Amino acid sequence: MGRTFSLASYGRAAAGAISLALLFASMQARAQEQTPAVTPAADAQAQKATPTAAAPAPDAQTQKSAPPAAVGPPVRDIRVRGTQRIEPGTVLSYISIRPGDPYDEQAVDRSLKALFATGLFADVKINWDGSVLTINVVENPIINRIVFEGESKVTEKDLTKEVQLKPRQVFTRAKVQGDVQRIIELYRRNGKFAATVDPEIIQRPQNRVDLIFSINEGPTTGVARISFIGNKVFDDATLKGQIATEESAWWKFLSSNDNYDPDRLTFDREQLRRFYLKNGYADFRVVSAVAELSPDRRDFYITFTVDEGPLYKFGKITINSKIRELYPASLRPLVPIVPGRTYNAELIDKSIDALTNAAGTKGFAFAEIHPRIARNRAKRTIDVQFDIDQGPRVYIEKINITGNARTLDKVIRREFRLVEGDAFNRVLVDRSRTRIRSLGFFKDVDIKPSQGSQPDRTVLNVNVTEQSTGELQLGVGYSSTSSFVGQFSYTERNLFGRGQFLRASLSASSISKEAVLSFTEPYFMDRPLSAGFDISKIIVDFDQADYRSDTDAISLRLGFPTSEYGSVGVNYTYRIDTVNPFSGAPPAIQLAAGTETTSGIGYTYAYNTLDDPLKPRHGITFSFSQLFAGFGGSLKYLRTQSTFSYRQPVLWDQFVASLTVHAGYITGYGGQHVRLNERFFEGGDTFRGFEVAGIGPRELNVGRGSALGGETFAIGTFDLRLPDLLPADYGVTTSLFTDFGTLGHIASQPGLETCGRAPRLAPCIVDDMAFRASAGIAIGWKSPFGPLEVDLGVPLAKTSYDKSQIIRFSAGTGF
Repeated sequence: MGRTFSLASYGRAAAGAISLALLFASMQARAQEQTPAVTPAADAQAQKATPTAAAPAPDAQTQKSAPPAAVGPPVRDIRVRGTQRIEPGTVLSYISIRPGDPYDEQAVDRSLKALFATGLFADVKINWDGSVLTINVVENPIINRIVFEGESKVTEKDLTKEVQLKPRQVFTRAKVQGDVQRIIELYRRNGKFAATVDPEIIQRPQNRVDLIFSINEGPTTGVARISFIGNKVFDDATLKGQIATEESAWWKFLSSNDNYDPDRLTFDREQLRRFYLKNGYADFRVVSAVAELSPDRRDFYITFTVDEGPLYKFGKITINSKIRELYPASLRPLVPIVPGRTYNAELIDKSIDALTNAAGTKGFAFAEIHPRIARNRAKRTIDVQFDIDQGPRVYIEKINITGNARTLDKVIRREFRLVEGDAFNRVLVDRSRTRIRSLGFFKDVDIKPSQGSQPDRTVLNVNVTEQSTGELQLGVGYSSTSSFVGQFSYTERNLFGRGQFLRASLSASSISKEAVLSFTEPYFMDRPLSAGFDISKIIVDFDQADYRSDTDAISLRLGFPTSEYGSVGVNYTYRIDTVNPFSGAPPAIQLAAGTETTSGIGYTYAYNTLDDPLKPRHGITFSFSQLFAGFGGSLKYLRTQSTFSYRQPVLWDQFVASLTVHAGYITGYGGQHVRLNERFFEGGDTFRGFEVAGIGPRELNVGRGSALGGETFAIGTFDLRLPDLLPADYGVTTSLFTDFGTLGHIASQPGLETCGRAPRLAPCIVDDMAFRASAGIAIGWKSPFGPLEVDLGVPLAKTSYDKSQIIRFSAGTGF
């Protein structure tokens, strides 16, 4: 172990590093120097009576046959030598002999062992000169700090968690050797089987030491080959796709599973078992999983020996309910098992979940579902009976919340569907977890029940992991006709830890300049009533429509829940809009020139059953909103919009498909027409493959073909989220999409002529409600600098006057 550690290595003014063996040798030398001189006779007697730590303890038989130790003269005094930090009284408290007691060799031996057992001393010697008992100790040093050298594969943070020794603890050789083994085991779990660890120390004043773990990681031990023996139904390639461990290859530089890990190998055995049980092989077992290290210690050869067994099918499926209110006939449609189909163990788990949720929604939160499986080896069928019993009633004694260093407790508690004293309900606990995650304040939410003070009491332990809720956003977009555009905004979704929402946005681009201030209090006056306001100043140079608009607006909002999944919001909006057409703008644009005011009252109904707000896999969302303008102001119109979305896992639950439909309609009343800037303009992020306002009615034969917007639109999006191609820690998501729909219908008004009626080459409006479609791929990355997203969309169906946009790019950063 002895590598000399030079002074320059650490830039310290202390002596260099020495090995552990030299440390203890120096301690013992100092102890000998502190041992008082005695007469030859007394020294001989002391050597005869002095026990040492290396002396073997007599076995039980020897103790039984040995005569009782002779009682010596009384101990006149006990002296302690060599202590530095430890008080002599502390040393005396561990020994079993006192001044005045007769000298007893067995008592001295017990005292010696007791002092060593404390772990406080590197060496202990007890000398007896006939009247005085002298205890010479060498204290173990105190660890000043712990340093790791040579680590790269494993971070210093992970190493610090792994070792048990900490600064300001007592240094012992046994603990150091234990930590060396822990570090080596940690490296083995990361594929470094050739790693070595050399512990060294640097002595400091006041009996302190710096502990250095010098690490030589060595080469990464990969997996050269994975083989299977005994598999007849599924080939090696199929089985390799079911396990986590991968064979090493040069192109897998981003993979973290191409090395040997004993824990991962155990996981792989379970993955193989699940795969075969899912495909009907109920008798499958992994006979052995052997990992052999190559002679050069660079690669492992892993071999799985399996016994597949016969293929089974489902037989008779029955439900036996001991709860009178739960009828088997009504529960049977919830069980996704069809007799005669191939046996699938996952369907049994899904059936248990479905029956448990059904019982919970009907008020039987303590129902217990026990599947009983009867295997018929002759017919190769498996009968399944689900027994439903009423379990013992358990009540929530307490709800403990941890991990919320910033967020107030009440922000989390008000999302719970349960309170202390309520009966435990798994369905409501899961719903509470979903609601807490929906806040967007936490990276992870974990709710675990534990035993309470009584058998019928449980404690809910809620552990949350907070994430950054402030966002500094930088958005960038690219168009084939315009150029790059940018946006800067600050958003705080959890202001002062109270759950309040604040957003201040400033944006500037070739299209618009915008300043927005929004605030929302989700629990106004500590009631489930949200309240907020929006103030905005927006100047838009709408090149696609040949006009500039200047809008000042203020909006007041209130919202309240109507059910567990539904909510209603009402709002009042007052706006002042000024439209200035560009020079040479066509007549259809010139009609909107001037300043108008809007005073309107609106409402929104929303319904949301998504299972996860961050990465949903199934559920629906629906919203319906209307704005009535005409309660004061100069404009009168009715705007209606609705959105529906449905998500569902498909293709072996590896992909998530979603269908979204968004539609809107606006119409004027009281003899008024819909003003240009009130119409719908679609494209860009609302219809990928086309630029902003790239679809819909246009004025042709004048200028560059100004976009006029539409009063009716319907756009659908089909999205297929692909499985993660890289480890989830990289935060890369990929999805395929197709957008399709239409935009159009401008009510006729004086000065607006359609191209079918206008003279040839005269300014006219094309408004044909043509169908458009696009398809592409969307890639998102939660990078260290913030979220990045790239949309690549190609128009599949378009008109000659539409404006396409192939690539859109956005980037941001959070804090």
